[in-house]
Amino acid sequence: MSTTVDSAAPLGHLLREAAAELQWQGFRRSDGRVGCRNLLMVLSTVALTDRLALDIVGEDTDVTLISGAYPRGLRGADGKRLSRQFLELLRHPNVGATLLLVHDAAAARLWREQSATLGRPVEILAFMEHDGRAAAIAEGRRKLAKLRLQLPLVRSTARLADLFLSLECGGSDVSSGVCSNPVIGDLTDLVVGGGGSAVVSETAEFIGAEPVVVARTPEPAVRNGILARIAARERSMNEDDEQDYRGVNPTPENLAGGLTTLVEKSMGAVSKTGSSAFVSALDFGERPVLPGLHFMDTPFFSPLSLAAMAMSGATIGLFAMGVFNPTGCPLTPIVKVCGNPGTVARWGDDIDVDLSPMLVGGQSRRWAAERLLQVFHEIYHGSPCAAERAREGQIMFLQTAECL
Repeated sequence: MSTTVDSAAPLGHLLREAAAELQWQGFRRSDGRVGCRNLLMVLSTVALTDRLALDIVGEDTDVTLISGAYPRGLRGADGKRLSRQFLELLRHPNVGATLLLVHDAAAARLWREQSATLGRPVEILAFMEHDGRAAAIAEGRRKLAKLRLQLPLVRSTARLADLFLSLECGGSDVSSGVCSNPVIGDLTDLVVGGGGSAVVSETAEFIGAEPVVVARTPEPAVRNGILARIAARERSMNEDDEQDYRGVNPTPENLAGGLTTLVEKSMGAVSKTGSSAFVSALDFGERPVLPGLHFMDTPFFSPLSLAAMAMSGATIGLFAMGVFNPTGCPLTPIVKVCGNPGTVARWGDDIDVDLSPMLVGGQSRRWAAERLLQVFHEIYHGSPCAAERAREGQIMFLQTAECL
């Protein structure tokens, strides 16, 4: 068995040639960004309206429901972060129209003002403004029907420069480091090299990979911003358990997959970013202001990190798996890529791209990159990914302080 593959330079050239033969089309929004989905979203802004949201949606599988038991009484940065999260969801490039559920009239007035300038259809429903639950459900369904008629119907021409990738890995093992992550890195380089964007998160997975950050971040302020966030995350982890996490691995599935230290895991995980330079250091859910490859400071729990990257505007994700991880994201298709033959055998119906022939069939990295590009293109243009078929994923909220 060999994992030696074609050199990066000719592979990059071949991928660019293959991508040039493909047509890219998406839903161009009024702010210029391009989505690969045209979702009709129901967004419940507080736990008090979650049940109402479920009742309005019912069995309608064409509606994307976001309900995260979001709290009231948030203070300081948490309150601002949650409001910004809702705003970014409303104007996400993959969202065509939204029914926004709030609890009371005051919240309805606030969101009518904030949504008026988004350039896409938004209807507001305040639960407490209705005479009973049945009336609120009926009004919600009436508004949904109205919004459905306002969705854009056709895609328009797009380019690689319009793509925005989220980069994720989970259940990492040896196959992640030699198959899935490097091949995702090849596609990342293709998109970033074509003027597009990609964002990577899970700060803990950069502990031990600081030399890579230094080498690939020419701008001192960006480099120092990334390194400071990694150092802060490491201090927090070490203070919690009073041990040095560089010499251990905190997750049992990684140990089962053959990884023995967090540094080993980090060096494999960072390969999914390819070879492009990092151009910014983002906080949780922050939108970048320029194209390129971005680092985002998030916890390592994949539902949180995927939610944060979706908030930043990422429209489609690439997720490297070793051991199986079910996570998806309701706003963005997540392309699951796996090179572990055992995982593919057990969880094949939850995997989009099987790269195990690299390990057991002698296939090259060129073959793997071209295969990933083909499936990625199909999913970008509407073919449902495995996580979408399973309706997997949630939009979680990062809360850092107690509520009032």
